[in-house]
Amino acid sequence: MNASWPRCKSCLAWVAIGWLLFGAASSLSAEMHQVGPEDDWFELLSSGDLQPGDEVVLRGGIYSDARRLVISCRGTAERPIVIRGAAGERAILRRPDARQNTLNLEGAQYLQLRSLEITGGAAGIRIRPLHDEPVRGIVLEQLHLHHLGGVAVTCNDSGAVYEQMEFRRNHIHHTGGHGEAFYLGGNHASAIFKNSQVVNNYIHDLRGPEVSQGDGVELKHGSYGNRVAENVIHDTNYPGVIVYGTVGMPPNTIEENIIWNSTDHGIQAAADAVIRNNFIASSGSVGIYSRDHQEAVTGNLIIRDNVVLGSRSEALRIQRPTRATDSPNASSGGDYSGPVEIVGNTLVGKEGAVTVRAGDSRQLKFSNNFGVGQIDGLRPADQDWRSPRNRTFELPKLEGNPAWEHLNRAAVEARFSL
Repeated sequence: MNASWPRCKSCLAWVAIGWLLFGAASSLSAEMHQVGPEDDWFELLSSGDLQPGDEVVLRGGIYSDARRLVISCRGTAERPIVIRGAAGERAILRRPDARQNTLNLEGAQYLQLRSLEITGGAAGIRIRPLHDEPVRGIVLEQLHLHHLGGVAVTCNDSGAVYEQMEFRRNHIHHTGGHGEAFYLGGNHASAIFKNSQVVNNYIHDLRGPEVSQGDGVELKHGSYGNRVAENVIHDTNYPGVIVYGTVGMPPNTIEENIIWNSTDHGIQAAADAVIRNNFIASSGSVGIYSRDHQEAVTGNLIIRDNVVLGSRSEALRIQRPTRATDSPNASSGGDYSGPVEIVGNTLVGKEGAVTVRAGDSRQLKFSNNFGVGQIDGLRPADQDWRSPRNRTFELPKLEGNPAWEHLNRAAVEARFSL
């Protein structure tokens, strides 16, 4: 008995190893599902049976169903679930009426939607949590969202936290209702959108007769640590990009966006933002505008190396806060909530009119800017103001942006010349 024990022990060890390997292989298995409009695609997407690493490929055609489409599957950071259109084919999710959103992501995590066309319905994609868990790891990439009854993408469920989201290379136009392309976070910090990216999207024509607001990208109060960058945005009803305040959390960054023909402001930022290397032309109101908004008190802003041309009002307006702040740097009630740096910008307004309007403060630094027009609100000693060095400006390449499939780049560049 003792002589045979080592051999039995060895056998048991190999059996245990075999079961471990089998279990690991099973856990790493993933399925590829290829379906068409004639298949039971609705059950596949809404059943919740998709597992980490699974991939669903929708062949070309129109996918339409009057039922409420909810996707609640969960991948992992290492093995996301992917739902995409077949390469070279046009897969269209079309809601037949506006009674429901075209697509609802509820409790989904680490899910990627790619290369799909989404149209009809109320909102295009509504994203919300289940069971008070954060929403994380959602990627929307190369989607075409258009002719919707409401907002294209909304992340504003009350009490929700959204994090590690990636919205990139999407084409969004002709929304309805409130009309935002991206509505991120909730009013008065009721939902938080954080540490995420909205990059390389093409957003336009958000100002039809059915649109009541129509912002390009809206980050609500309390949302923080986000990057809004390399987007091409034009013909919006409200600002191309608008951010509020971050409630003491890391700032939002708005950089290398190309924005024109907003009926309202090009970029509006209340507080806690870095605004740099953006190109803004032909705003219906102010090119870059800052004022108190909800609980955000104007301040903690870096506005650097932007080009603002042809605004119908000022190129830049920084409105002094209307209420007191408890900032330790504030000199008096109504001062900025933190430093405001305006450096290295090219700001061109109407000839003979006010180009820059700002509330003077020891918190405000205005230096090395270039422009045409008058400055109002700053002491003469603080006005560092020179004529523009260039007549034309080199736009960011943004080579991955879908805008260049539809726009003539030379015509866009012509908008940014003196």
